[in-house]
Amino acid sequence: MLYTIVLTPSAASASKYIEASQAYENHKPQYLLNLKGTSSPHITVVQFECATIDKAHQVWQGLCKNLQEKHFEFFSPELTGMAFVEGKGAYQGTTWIEISVARSEAMMRLHQSALDVLRTRQIKPLNAVDQMYRPHITLTRITLPEQLPAWPQTLFDNPGLFNLEFGESDHLWQYAHRIVSFTETTEL
Repeated sequence: MLYTIVLTPSAASASKYIEASQAYENHKPQYLLNLKGTSSPHITVVQFECATIDKAHQVWQGLCKNLQEKHFEFFSPELTGMAFVEGKGAYQGTTWIEISVARSEAMMRLHQSALDVLRTRQIKPLNAVDQMYRPHITLTRITLPEQLPAWPQTLFDNPGLFNLEFGESDHLWQYAHRIVSFTETTEL
């Protein structure tokens, strides 16, 4: 059986995420938040698989004990923007529309506590973890309409190596001028 530990908004706050998700109902959604309780707004902390609900409940109890020992305090996640994420594998041809959540100290402590509990029980998490963990609230998964200008696939194909450079930014904080690159620096 699959289990998920999540952060959920209050009922009053949840409605605004559901409403935003429902705005995509005419775009061939394969995932849409709703009021029926079958797809509720949430931020995934960790996902895992257990053979029995008893073992899964032990994970939950272990996390609760861990958080009590660490004097866990509830926090308001920092929402940082929107993300359009291209589906891969079974989700090829679709786009996830998400609200990005900052990897704040509180968010990462909670995530790490859940991972610690899973690891002590030799249970492998199913979602991206540690440095690959990207907290978010999924609003929907749709097929992008043709009239919505999409990014070219070439942006993602073979990105190659990136150079480390030191330079100047303009008044808008745009990278404006390279002074020197790491490979050009000979003396330290």
